Amino acid sequence: MPASTEVLIIGAGPSGLFAAIELARQGVQARVVEREPGPHTQARATAIQPGTLEIFARAGVVDRVLAESVHLGFARLFDADLRQVGETAFAGVGCLWEFQCSLPQWRTERILADRVVELGGTVERGVEAVSVRQRDDGVLVGLKRVDGTAETVEASYVIGAGGAHSVTRESMAETLVGTTYPGTSLVASGTIACGLPRDGSALIASPEGWVLVVPLPGGHWLTFVGDLDEGEARRLTTDPTTGAVAAMIERRVTEGIRLEEVAWAAPFRMHRRLVPQLADRRCFLLGDAGHLSSPFGGEGLNSGIHDGNNLGWKLALELHGRSRPRLLESFAAERLAADRHVLMVSDCLHQLAYRAVQSARTGVVPAPPTPAEAAAMVQSRSMLDVSYAGSSLVGEYPAGTWAPMNPAPGDRYPDRAALAGTGHHLLLFGASEDAGITRLRRRWRGLVEVSHATGDPRRAGLADSGAVLVRPDGHIGFRTLANSAGLRALDSHLDSYLIPANV
Repeated sequence: MPASTEVLIIGAGPSGLFAAIELARQGVQARVVEREPGPHTQARATAIQPGTLEIFARAGVVDRVLAESVHLGFARLFDADLRQVGETAFAGVGCLWEFQCSLPQWRTERILADRVVELGGTVERGVEAVSVRQRDDGVLVGLKRVDGTAETVEASYVIGAGGAHSVTRESMAETLVGTTYPGTSLVASGTIACGLPRDGSALIASPEGWVLVVPLPGGHWLTFVGDLDEGEARRLTTDPTTGAVAAMIERRVTEGIRLEEVAWAAPFRMHRRLVPQLADRRCFLLGDAGHLSSPFGGEGLNSGIHDGNNLGWKLALELHGRSRPRLLESFAAERLAADRHVLMVSDCLHQLAYRAVQSARTGVVPAPPTPAEAAAMVQSRSMLDVSYAGSSLVGEYPAGTWAPMNPAPGDRYPDRAALAGTGHHLLLFGASEDAGITRLRRRWRGLVEVSHATGDPRRAGLADSGAVLVRPDGHIGFRTLANSAGLRALDSHLDSYLIPANV
């Protein structure tokens, strides 16, 4: 008989580890396997966006991330002589943390892995998933350890979070559809001597290409170099040394930056790709297994965290026997739409960077964005505008009468980081306790925490009084008048995807 587990997570990167955290918080211990025998020490994805910090707060890891990271309040644009020609500030974005955190991926993974252990889980390293085969009642997964021993595991569900080369995605017959951006780029971490401020990232656009430098903890920097010619790309594959990388930077920035030491360097291609489906019956894809975006947006790691934030509570309720089929089915539709948005935002930032290089070559300065466009882009790159509007899991009563009140159903609840627990929250504004509210408390006990809110109802998308349902992932699921008809509509909405306590 094969070993069994409720959930098998393939991959111990940020996406897989966070999914394990969310499931454990909901009372489900997943088995996490990782083919690499030990943690890596490469910087890789370093940006943690304000919207992700809100999610980390609810998962109990934000304090550690804040303490270990560099806080970046600005994204700046410089010319080849290091004269500043543009600046985007995160101040005013509408979040407790109006900055990005810059933290090497391996340190983020260590924080998440420690949290998995705190919640009673483990991470099995040196265990590779070599096959995934679905059946009607489960998934058979073939595992191989570094010593060559094999094991077959029967899982109720499988989460594929193993990166771009995903055995889970292959088992689903899915491919990453999209485009690869032209050219080869360089990513490196190490120390540089420069006068650039360490409170923000710096994109340097020159006629020879671009250089992006991002502060890292300990005085280090993450450096990207774009538009490598064939000779540079070829040399990098055989000689990823300090001298080789320094020459590539100096070609684009003649003075003001001196590379002192490279700890790690690698060539890479940039992609804009997304699978057609993120789920197939009992298998799910998170992070790079399901989507790849340009690093200019700094969203890749973050979108995988948001994937896990959406899936964790839904899968846990399914396993606890408290959900109807449409709940788990909603994961693919909601996250596919959100991930499309992420790719669109990262592509816009990618194109802006290359327009800056073109401007440096031609001297033609493009028209700046309007203040409204700039503010919208900051919201998007902060990942605070992720919305599930249009999902079958969101609604309002009476329908169509609330415009232009925002946030709307599907949007992020701005104060979600302050919500405790792991269930739904029903926030009542200006409503007195009555029989209808008492019935809701009793009928949805264990799933919905009902509370009388004292804050500004406009932050919940209400003009004054009303009721707002906040889902476990911090998104608004339903808004209604707090009268008998509205409470009945809310009850019907909950009943469409949850199983009440008295059934």
